[in-house]
Amino acid sequence: MEKNARARATASTQEHLGVRDIKDDLLITKNGSVAMIIQTSSINFDLLAEYEQDNKIYAFAGLLNSLNFRIQILIRTRRIDITNYIDYLKGQKNKQMSEGLKKQLDIYTEFVQKLIVENDVLDKSFFLVIPYSPGVPLPGGSIFDSKKNKEEQEKYKQMQTDQLIEKAKIFLFPKRDHLLKQLGRMGLFGHQLTTKELLSEFYTIYNPEEE
Repeated sequence: MEKNARARATASTQEHLGVRDIKDDLLITKNGSVAMIIQTSSINFDLLAEYEQDNKIYAFAGLLNSLNFRIQILIRTRRIDITNYIDYLKGQKNKQMSEGLKKQLDIYTEFVQKLIVENDVLDKSFFLVIPYSPGVPLPGGSIFDSKKNKEEQEKYKQMQTDQLIEKAKIFLFPKRDHLLKQLGRMGLFGHQLTTKELLSEFYTIYNPEEE
């Protein structure tokens, strides 16, 4: 009974998601659009010298001015559990080291413990989303209403999805290469999320307790 309830909950969640499929490192939505997601590295802007900050601002302005297509900038913030790190630090005390190093390790461990009590430890991830919309929605179930044609319907949907992905690649790949080049000029590194990485991101979004 518990298994059936969990299955119903999963199905209910999937019904409310706008994602239809993730294939060939691309995200396909239920309305027939496709998105490519690029994850970028980051820099601590406040630690840069003033002239370095100006250079980054000009480089970012150059990136925006170079665009002739739409993008979405997405920032994901997550709380980090560093309990395992605290246990690791405590375990280091059992190793052979000088009394001075042990004292420094105790001070550092106490500092980290106090830090996580008084503040949330956060991790930020930065993404650029490039959308592609062909203007034609993916076929629904109305094309084949009969249950005996369900297999036929799925084959048709798969054919349509494959065609959509091929068209999306032609549109998205040059945009991806352009963005990666512009990010490099800012001193940043970017890479397109793979199918496995996309699945992992979505799973941890909706199952944060299992992250």
